[in-house]
Amino acid sequence: MGKLPDYDAVVVGGGPAGSTAACMLAGFGHRVALLEKQAYPREKVCGGCLSQKSIQFLDRIFHLPLPALRQEGLIDSVGAGYALYIGSRRVLAGDLPEPFYFTRRDRYDACLARKAADAGAEIHEGAEVVAVDHDRRTVTTSDGDRYTARTIIGADGIHSRVRRSLPAGVVDPVRWRENLGWALELAIPRDEVEVLAIDDGAIPVCNDLSTPHLVLDVCRWGYGWVFPNREAIVVGIGGLLEKNRKDLPDRFREFLATVGLAAFADRKPAGYPLSFGNYIASPAYGGTLLVGDAGGFASPLLGEGIFYAHRTAELAAHAVDRHLTSGASPGETYTALLGRRLTPELRAEAALRDFLYRSLDGRVPVPLTTFMKVTRSRVIDAVQGSRSFRGFRRDDDLHSAVW
Repeated sequence: MGKLPDYDAVVVGGGPAGSTAACMLAGFGHRVALLEKQAYPREKVCGGCLSQKSIQFLDRIFHLPLPALRQEGLIDSVGAGYALYIGSRRVLAGDLPEPFYFTRRDRYDACLARKAADAGAEIHEGAEVVAVDHDRRTVTTSDGDRYTARTIIGADGIHSRVRRSLPAGVVDPVRWRENLGWALELAIPRDEVEVLAIDDGAIPVCNDLSTPHLVLDVCRWGYGWVFPNREAIVVGIGGLLEKNRKDLPDRFREFLATVGLAAFADRKPAGYPLSFGNYIASPAYGGTLLVGDAGGFASPLLGEGIFYAHRTAELAAHAVDRHLTSGASPGETYTALLGRRLTPELRAEAALRDFLYRSLDGRVPVPLTTFMKVTRSRVIDAVQGSRSFRGFRRDDDLHSAVW
């Protein structure tokens, strides 16, 4: 135990963000240590939705095109259609031009960590970080090991110790709290659903266990979902914590009854915080950068975080590489890349979120329904990544390589 050899970068957290940063930096020729507090494969509560922009990212960065994802066992199910409800009223449904895919995070995260290792990163499992010295650029684990690096990347999720150890002023605590979400989620084995589900719910999803369902107005400033996986049906509800407080458990039980799954109301769902628009515009301090949920990066509209974990880690890896090779400020480079490549989209998506939920709060569903019907293909394209949320203009290069 004690001080280990110096690294060019220490990445704290081995989820999609951490593995992306470690894989890219190792591929650039830098010495990288990735610290993951658990052992792979580890469980992660997550709907596991992969949009088309995520699929394209995996091909571009990890050299995992769709056939390879299937071969690796990372595609658990495919959502070729969708159904969108406001309360119990279906407002939109249909086939998708390009499907959404669903993965299991235990397999997904383990595979990407292997890819990072193959690229040359050192993977340290069971390495729980308990202290971070940003000025000395040193992290200490619960075993007493100290890792010193020229840069630190915080990819350790919504509860990020790296973020919480930053000096006051880097993160606006009021904005973080106001845009923090909370979710409750339950994975129900398919064989139990087929036996115990009833078809007299207001939304009888048991009639179609292959279609992703999104249901608005089941809680304030949030939504409910039913996602199909191969072995289970994932049912969840999530929204802004400040808007819901202690009401979510009751709303979750009501939602189960709405979708014909009241028989499972006595089961305890997993509860977890999620980023829901609380992204940090300048998530950097000295040689430390925050990526993924550690920096609040997720879809402000849906809370989907996998793509944003990947994308912010890619931008951070380029910023670190430029710092290591030319001495440029990693924080300034990273913030500039975010400003050009990501935060304008997040800002526009947050504006759409606010319009949507204010309309629901104001009980004006008719104009909202009309808007959704008029823009539905463009919103789907924006979620999938082929359009921008800024004016819904088509932009096939929106999520392309940095340079």
